[in-house]
Amino acid sequence: MKEGRYKRGEERKFKRIPLRFGLEKPEYRGMGIQVSTRGLFISTNRPIFVPGSKLRMEIDTPNGSCSVAAIVRHAKKVHPQMVQYDRPGMGIEFIDPPPELREYLASL
Repeated sequence: MKEGRYKRGEERKFKRIPLRFGLEKPEYRGMGIQVSTRGLFISTNRPIFVPGSKLRMEIDTPNGSCSVAAIVRHAKKVHPQMVQYDRPGMGIEFIDPPPELREYLASL
């Protein structure tokens, strides 16, 4: 068992989920990967917000769009010539996610 996949107490699933995010409103597009019911990694080149930033996110589910607040826990910028070897983006934790979002993410 790989330690990194379970260090947060919940298995992360390697799924791709299109989403929108931003500081005041969800104005940027990104791809959620390494998904759990508690958070995910947003794969994006820009913008990458600093840890501690509070985000507004929208994630499309089969039953419609879910809005959720989140906090950036870690951020990783990658030099453009290195993106084939490493992924730029942000690890985020949801703040009080709605039940329908948790259920959707658990079902993936």
